[in-house]
Amino acid sequence: MKKHIIFLITLLCVANILPATTKSGTSAAQFLKIGSQARSMGMGEAAVACPEGLSALHWNPAGLARYGTQSATFSQSNWLAGTKYTNAAGSIGLGRMGTVGAQLTMLNFGEMAVRTEEEPEGNGEYFVAQNLNIGISYANNLTDRFSIGGQVKFIRESIWHMSASTMAFDVGALFTTPFKDIRLGMSITNFGGKMQLSGRDVRFFNDPAEDMYGNNDQIPANYELDEWAIPLTFRVGLSGEFIDRGSLKWTWSFDALHPSDNTEYINLGTELALWKMLYLRTGFRTLFIDERSGGFTAGVGMKYQFTPSYGIEFDYAFVDYGDLGYINMLTIGINY
Repeated sequence: MKKHIIFLITLLCVANILPATTKSGTSAAQFLKIGSQARSMGMGEAAVACPEGLSALHWNPAGLARYGTQSATFSQSNWLAGTKYTNAAGSIGLGRMGTVGAQLTMLNFGEMAVRTEEEPEGNGEYFVAQNLNIGISYANNLTDRFSIGGQVKFIRESIWHMSASTMAFDVGALFTTPFKDIRLGMSITNFGGKMQLSGRDVRFFNDPAEDMYGNNDQIPANYELDEWAIPLTFRVGLSGEFIDRGSLKWTWSFDALHPSDNTEYINLGTELALWKMLYLRTGFRTLFIDERSGGFTAGVGMKYQFTPSYGIEFDYAFVDYGDLGYINMLTIGINY
């Protein structure tokens, strides 16, 4: 128990040195903030202490061991402004050796026309923009109440002939307290390098001495673009049950977040499970954040076990983004 408390305190101390800026729009790779599973999205994104199944790969990698069955999921959503979000994830249990997971996340902006000052309606060319995240995770239960986990990620953003990439990692812990088995979760996500766009669109030929006759006016040069940090986030939260009577289970979840590119905020969520088959969810995200838009979430899920080791589940989430509109997310998963 003493070692568990020391580990959790260490995570809290690390969180205290995270940059505390109130400026939004100061980090790259914003797609990393999008939740990967409909269940957690429907619960207001309050999932650091309640990362059911493969949603742990996004919120808290320690949960991969706690709820670790061999499973695979696929999530899809028509995201804001005509973009498309896709996540595919899977896990393999290694017994006492822990659990290994992997995920692939993509945000696709679609094909867009190249517009110039001379040809504002398009010049006949088209370009695409895409974001990519590939993660590999490992988690293990150190005891029946304490789990730890980590994830290594490759992150890439591309637009036309330009791209930026970096490596990052997540670390998390999940502890079931002796008080009514309330769960305490903590995670630090997107701790990594900065991103800087590069490619042929910033290359050009320069004449360093235009007033000099006969000099080389084709010196290869590059525009030097700024580097941008990725959205480092510290989460701490609690989760438990109002009611747990076999056929009826009512779960609550609470998260407090400290992001590097905005003010602190709170996510709240709840889930009502009936006969371990039907799940009703709702929540509210980004409470107390500066310039909040929307926040209400809701969702529903269905799960069916054909055998004790094989089952299938469907989850749907609705998320309100205020003036930006709303999104629908669907997740399909199997346990094997």
